[in-house]
Amino acid sequence: MTDAVADDIPAEIATKVGEIQYPTTGEFPVEMGYVFTGCASVENGNPLFWDRAVAEELCGGPIAPPTMISVWFRPHHWAPNRTEGALPLQAHFDLKAALNLPEAVMTDNTIIFHAPVRPGDVLSTHQILRSVSAAKTTKLGTGRFWVIDVEYHNAAGALVAQESYTGFGYRRDRPADDTASETPARLDAATELDPALIGAPPGDTTRPTGSASRTLPDVTEGEALPSLIQGVSASTVVLGALATRDWRPMHHDHAFATLRNGVRDIFLNTPNLAHFFERYLTDWSGPKGRLGRMKFRISGSIFPQDTMAFDANVTRISTDATGCGWVDLDVALTVDGVTKCSCTARMAMPVSEDDNPWGRAGERWVP
Repeated sequence: MTDAVADDIPAEIATKVGEIQYPTTGEFPVEMGYVFTGCASVENGNPLFWDRAVAEELCGGPIAPPTMISVWFRPHHWAPNRTEGALPLQAHFDLKAALNLPEAVMTDNTIIFHAPVRPGDVLSTHQILRSVSAAKTTKLGTGRFWVIDVEYHNAAGALVAQESYTGFGYRRDRPADDTASETPARLDAATELDPALIGAPPGDTTRPTGSASRTLPDVTEGEALPSLIQGVSASTVVLGALATRDWRPMHHDHAFATLRNGVRDIFLNTPNLAHFFERYLTDWSGPKGRLGRMKFRISGSIFPQDTMAFDANVTRISTDATGCGWVDLDVALTVDGVTKCSCTARMAMPVSEDDNPWGRAGERWVP
């Protein structure tokens, strides 16, 4: 990406564009308890993350879901001897303060997955501000877009992931709409337990239950994946924020979301959306399906009482110079027929029954 900054950006911000900021070592090691919580938050039944025998067979031991990557650099909400609150993606909050833009949302997220993340890994990260736009006016208000990259390395120095966030910091130009100020009817306990609203019922045979996976010859260009219908409750939103260590109040505090963000309720966060996309794609591929990269754009929030529909099509099938088989997909997340998030994904799939994309590393893994 070409670094760029609008002409009217203060010099103290402009000089930071392209510079490494906040080199940080994670406060805790990757651990399976959080992996299980993350998988439970999106009902990801991939046996690669639940069955140690499958993990040993495919990866030489347990790994974390690739889309949980940002979990491992998010600091504790509180820690002894800390005099100031610690925030993930500090460069994002610096921009909000420096530009006097009190509200912000994430609009785009791109992740490239390199080496698997394993229990016991302690990841190191740094942030790079790539661009800050001129002032823009959107339906949320007037503000600026910015792009921040994050790189993740393990203790051995291996690159495990690269992530790019596009944020929009803004001031609201008008009061919240009527729908934002209304308190929505809450789902009662009976509704929250309705299997029709919490995803596939126990024993759903469309989910992977062992190490068997689709192979590249099984896939057809233009193929439509089976739809996934997933109900959302307040518990879904809060559990997703907890599972991704996102303590920002718009994901658990109704008053903050409505009064500060001008939306009708708490809403799903960005890392949890990424994990939902991963769950949807690997439900289809089976556990040998290995994400290489994912990019998604958020065009609307997902609230309690929404019912999400995931649909996807295979757009391209290819084999690279190393013999790795790839499937490119377009994915849409809709609510009541309205697109809330669109995603493009590139997934490695075995070219034969005895092939295993998880066994690739170094020059043989080019996502």
